[in-house]
Amino acid sequence: MKLSFSTRGWGDMSWEQLLNSALDMKFTGIEVYNLFKFPELTGRGGPFHKHNIAATVRQLRDLKLSIPCLDTSLDLSDCIMAADIVEDMLRMAHDLQVPYVVGWASSPNEEMIVSNIQKLLPLAEELNVCLLIKTSGIYADTARLRALLYEVACDELGVLWDVLHPYRDFGESGDTTIKNLGAYICHVHLRDSDDTGAYNLIGEGTMPIDQIMRALSSVNYD
Repeated sequence: MKLSFSTRGWGDMSWEQLLNSALDMKFTGIEVYNLFKFPELTGRGGPFHKHNIAATVRQLRDLKLSIPCLDTSLDLSDCIMAADIVEDMLRMAHDLQVPYVVGWASSPNEEMIVSNIQKLLPLAEELNVCLLIKTSGIYADTARLRALLYEVACDELGVLWDVLHPYRDFGESGDTTIKNLGAYICHVHLRDSDDTGAYNLIGEGTMPIDQIMRALSSVNYD
């Protein structure tokens, strides 16, 4: 199984520091969070500027690292503008040879959610990049997310299973999540917390990590 870490919370680190951290800790990837909020990475001279992306892709390949997805805080239930920024991230992902871009939904404005997703999917298909919906917000209820996936059936739409929210917010077991989402799960955020919701290092909280790993193994998640 390939392991990466997220840049979320580490916005003060340079790209070179992030690369060195991945190598030092023997991770195979770096998940980049809210790239559009970091002009030092996307602006002139940055590793994700349009003139430098090809060099960044070569650098990652040489170091045997990858970017598994571009994660975001973009709320597809909020406004059309979120979808516009996701479009930019889809194009960036294509140029970086990254397979996934992530969005989520905070409120039950499902007419707008569906509209935004339907706006994004033709571009995702054209670019061969998959849009992932995170299991947080209203879609921490994975039965609700399954209904959305059935309604907007498309090969370029999948799921990022953030294991914390379905378990903490809806009391879902890993088996229930797998039953609901199964093969739609393309990427996983593994986290641990105690019964108050405070985050812990993996294995030091009370999340059923072993059960979650078995549930992933049941669908041959790699």
